[in-house]
Amino acid sequence: MERFTTIVERTRAQFGEWSLYVIAIIILLFIFFIAGGGISQNHRWEIETVRVKGANAVSEDAIREKVVEKLQGNYFFVYARKNSNLYPRKEIQEVLLDTFPRLVSVETFRIDAHTVTVNVSERKPHDIWCGNEFKNDKAILDNCWFLDTTGFVFDRAPTFSSGVYQEVYGKLAQKDEQTPLRGMLPADLFSYTDTLSQMLRSEVGEPLRVEIKEDKQFEITMRLSTAYPFLSGVIIRCKDENDLVTLVKNLRAAIAAQFPENVALRKKLLYIDMRFGNKIFFGFENS
Repeated sequence: MERFTTIVERTRAQFGEWSLYVIAIIILLFIFFIAGGGISQNHRWEIETVRVKGANAVSEDAIREKVVEKLQGNYFFVYARKNSNLYPRKEIQEVLLDTFPRLVSVETFRIDAHTVTVNVSERKPHDIWCGNEFKNDKAILDNCWFLDTTGFVFDRAPTFSSGVYQEVYGKLAQKDEQTPLRGMLPADLFSYTDTLSQMLRSEVGEPLRVEIKEDKQFEITMRLSTAYPFLSGVIIRCKDENDLVTLVKNLRAAIAAQFPENVALRKKLLYIDMRFGNKIFFGFENS
């Protein structure tokens, strides 16, 4: 019994010593933590200048204002966020991309103890999105939004005359409730129609309008064609099952066969339907 009591007392003594060690370590860590925070507040490393590079359409002052907001306050109530060695790079990148949809990338760099630079890249207008479906053939477009090369809606477009940018119509996904901003056309469908538009522009004529329909069907309205002037205003119908190289090749062959050179059209051509494999149908005005 006495032996057992001795073991218990020794164990208690050892745990008491370990408790003292743990407490001492905690106190030291706390002191270092507070001391480090005090050092971080030194004006020697305080950010005084924020430079912005790469902004054109987005205001440099607006970007700088958001950055300065993120530099206010402290981490854990102690460490200065404005310290040039500790400033929140990732938070700055995230808030700028979230606030300005036109920005496609953001990078920050520490230049010296008092200066950081924010490099931004902006999206470039590729097309304009003008609604879920085409309704009216208007000469002036006053309610459209800029699309980038991926089909992402990043800014409201000013009023344009029809033909300045290619118009795209189709249902958006992932958009805000009150605005098309940050919406995106289905990636696969937009990529298909965008590639087809580029091929037509290179080999046939300039498209005016792209309509993404239900069941992955498309209508492309031609604006003009130097090689085939009668294609102006003509609608080309297709679906994404068509191989694009074959589609354009078949289109050119069908046009050459249907409209020999130096032969005037008796009726206005309205559409070319290419949704049925190798069969191509030409629709003409009745009158």
